[in-house]
Amino acid sequence: MQLPFGEWLPDQPEHNNPGATIATNVYHAQSSYKPVKGLVAYSGTSNVTQNAKGAGSFRDNTNTVFTFVGTKDNIYKLTSGTFASVKGSLTISGSDIDFFTFTQFGQYIIASNGVNPPMYYLMGTSTNFATLQSLANASGSGTVPAKFKVSGVVRDFLITGNIENAKNRVQWSGINDISVWEAGSKSSDLQDLPGSGGEVVAITSGEIGYIFRQDQITRLDFVGGATVFRFSVISPNRGAVYGQTVCQDNRQVFFYASDGFYQINGDQILPIGAEKVNRFFDNDLNKAFTDRITAAVDPFNQLAIWLYPSKNNPNTTGLCDRLLIYNYVTQKWSVAEIQASQIFKQFVVANTVELMDIISENLDEINISLDTPFWTGGHLYLGAIDANFKAAIFSGQTLEAELETSEREPIPGSISNITGIRPIVDAPATVTIKTRNRLADTPTESSISSMNSTGLNPVRQSGRYFRANIKIPAETIWTHAQGIDLIVAPGGKRWVI
Repeated sequence: MQLPFGEWLPDQPEHNNPGATIATNVYHAQSSYKPVKGLVAYSGTSNVTQNAKGAGSFRDNTNTVFTFVGTKDNIYKLTSGTFASVKGSLTISGSDIDFFTFTQFGQYIIASNGVNPPMYYLMGTSTNFATLQSLANASGSGTVPAKFKVSGVVRDFLITGNIENAKNRVQWSGINDISVWEAGSKSSDLQDLPGSGGEVVAITSGEIGYIFRQDQITRLDFVGGATVFRFSVISPNRGAVYGQTVCQDNRQVFFYASDGFYQINGDQILPIGAEKVNRFFDNDLNKAFTDRITAAVDPFNQLAIWLYPSKNNPNTTGLCDRLLIYNYVTQKWSVAEIQASQIFKQFVVANTVELMDIISENLDEINISLDTPFWTGGHLYLGAIDANFKAAIFSGQTLEAELETSEREPIPGSISNITGIRPIVDAPATVTIKTRNRLADTPTESSISSMNSTGLNPVRQSGRYFRANIKIPAETIWTHAQGIDLIVAPGGKRWVI
């Protein structure tokens, strides 16, 4: 009797759940689960000494990589493997709810947190961040935007939002000119978003933009002329409840609202977490540290990922300890246990043998010429600022994977004798069986059974209802975990189904 692990559905009951009841340190592929790898730091001793409050990685016109991290009082740049301060003596409000937004506009990186004056860094020229005020003064315009928290780039405009003393306001620069902010000059202007949607918490970039408020989403389209932009409300009562829970892969945008996880796909607001993970996340989230949640997309594996602190997180500083993972191709979820303070897409330059080894896992198996731009121009990875505040990517050893089938009644109306489990996994795995005779009973768990030379995990357990728990040890090399073969017989007899 074969039983696939199926989709992870923690919001459904364990009994007759159509999918897996546990899927930890894995992500869902088309017909199997695949391993999640641990973080490997590629920066040296870190000058960053506190949780990251925002990060970004960018390339300029010469293919040079610039990676920045913001904390409560500093902005750091990764230079020659070390984070060095490029703007100090900053202040994020004592409430801890503020964060840094880093946005690329041409050769400029714009940094903002809603508290300090907005800043810029000109890649290839700047050595430190400077205020947009100084850029405006140098250009002769003299007009700068008020302090803003979030920004994005739509067409040739820098769009800013959550303006000081006007949390529902967006303001945009002159066309292709971030030194111009005077209304009417080079199409620059501002707009207060009406209604009770709350403050602006995120702005996406692209040919069109989405302006996220706490309880509203507005689409931004460039139309030109005196109008400049058209504002169209596509979600009047639902937005992003926390500022860093929005992530984007081209025109697909993923976010966490007050009632769960959603995806924007062609202006459709699709519920992707309902009856799947919404209740799990709400119960598992440590609500004392909701400001720590961050989201990012792994474009290579088509995963939208939210890093968050769980309720069992022992770190009282709020360092996050879990990833909630959504495969937006298969539309399936999983969870992983990782300690980090930020996740974001990173361009990693492999200019040393050590970095090449981190990226390739095995230098002897490299099939890419060492003089190609793959190594020198920065390869895009999903990465993080790890628990030691170092830049890291998910290229380490596999984490211990755990999968559990739904609870089933193998032989309807009869007690079943389980005599063995054959994991459909391309690596050695251990098995435990949980059985009970009534749904009201606490399950009885078998001892741990290891895989023998024939691929069978011998185990003896009796009961009406059963589920199988499979663990693949950490640092095991494996590719696919699909389900189990169950050897079962009715009570008093022994047959193989």
